[in-house]
Amino acid sequence: MQIKEDADNLPLVERFHTAEYLARELSEHLRQAFLPRLSELRSASKIYDPEAVTDQAMLDKMLGVLKAEEFANDVFAKLSRYLESIERDLGRLHGLSDDDDNQE
Repeated sequence: MQIKEDADNLPLVERFHTAEYLARELSEHLRQAFLPRLSELRSASKIYDPEAVTDQAMLDKMLGVLKAEEFANDVFAKLSRYLESIERDLGRLHGLSDDDDNQE
């Protein structure tokens, strides 16, 4: 799916679909990539035999976790932008705005 950087210029329904897609992508990534890599790193860190788990193996596992975290953060940032855009437009549709909140 093509994710546009400027969500505010998209129709509201397209933003909902994209936000749903991003939420699903984030959930799947966390379950299928991030958490398994984190679990592998945790298991490897409990092995005290340097021949069974080398420094290079630990480094590779840490880099895998960091790469998965970076991807998750990127997807989360996109999802947040879409959700904030949806929230702003829904607030406008209901006659609410950020200005109303600041006056109280």
